[in-house]
Amino acid sequence: MRLEKRKVIFALVVYLLALIYVVFLEPSRTGGEHYSAPRWIPLKGTYEMMIEAGSSRYYWSLFLLNLFGNILLFMPLGFLGGALSGFPANKFRIVVIAFLLSLSIELLQLTLKIGVYDSDDVLLNVLGAYLGLCLFHRFVAKNIIDTYKNS
Repeated sequence: MRLEKRKVIFALVVYLLALIYVVFLEPSRTGGEHYSAPRWIPLKGTYEMMIEAGSSRYYWSLFLLNLFGNILLFMPLGFLGGALSGFPANKFRIVVIAFLLSLSIELLQLTLKIGVYDSDDVLLNVLGAYLGLCLFHRFVAKNIIDTYKNS
C-alpha cells in the first residue's frame, strides 16, 4: 500500500509541474501579448464568450477550449486528491485545495501579467477538481469497495 501512495504522490508532483508549465511557462504565455484586463465579475467572461461564439466557428472553438480546458485542467487534482485521501475522501478539503490553488494561479497571472485573470477560471477549475474526485469515487473507490465485499 505504501508503494501505491508513493505512485500517487509522484503522479501528483508530475501533474503540478505540468500545470505550472501550461499556465505560466508555455511559450505563447510568456511573451506578454496574451495579457488583457482582469475579469472580476463571475460568469461575465463566459457569458460574453458564449455570445461571441454564435458569430463564428473560431469564437465557438475558443469558447469550448476555455470552458472545457479549465475543467479538464483540474480534473487530475480531484482524482489524485481522492486517491491520496483514501475512501471516503474529504470532498470539502479537496474542493478548498482546488479553490486555493486556482485562486493562487489567477492572482499570480494578474501580478505577473501573464494570461488573463478571470474569476470564471476559478469556478471552472474547482468544478473540474470536483468532477475528477467524482470520477475517482465512481470508478476506483467503488471497485475497491466491491472487491472487499466479494472477498
